Amino acid sequence: MSFEFRVSEFEMDHEAYMDFLLRHHAELNLPYTFGMKLSFISSPLFLGKVILVINEESYDMVGAAGFGYGTGPGDYEDQHICQIEVAFIEKELRSTSLFVQGLRALVDAIKAGNPGVRQVQFWASATGEGHENRLFAKFLALPGSTKSIVNTLALYTVPFHELEAYCEWLR
Repeated sequence: MSFEFRVSEFEMDHEAYMDFLLRHHAELNLPYTFGMKLSFISSPLFLGKVILVINEESYDMVGAAGFGYGTGPGDYEDQHICQIEVAFIEKELRSTSLFVQGLRALVDAIKAGNPGVRQVQFWASATGEGHENRLFAKFLALPGSTKSIVNTLALYTVPFHELEAYCEWLR
């Protein structure tokens, strides 16, 4: 099965992104009210980019990711930080190869959108499920990566050059 990873450029892409993630909002594992989820899902449309994952055979959207440059606490002036707000692939299509393809597409989109990014970060539940913990442990194994617990959430940070090198190694 082949997939296209498309960085959203058009209004119809923005609508498809929002529609897809709203249909799957309960599966996103975001420990927030619906209003807060909506804020996290939509912020990349204004503060960054979104990536659509499309099945090339059926042309159905099967995944999406959204990220932005800068952080709220840094008044979005800390553009060297790329924060991933949401990443989702339909459950039946989750596999190592699709994840790796998506990670490569994400790294390429970040590099093209802001070559000054030095750090990638994302928040997750501090009490994640087994498969999430195994995945996040791979990021933590990269030199310079950190995990900080804040209440019920974990903030993961990864140096961008290490994430980029990891993608090359996976290639």
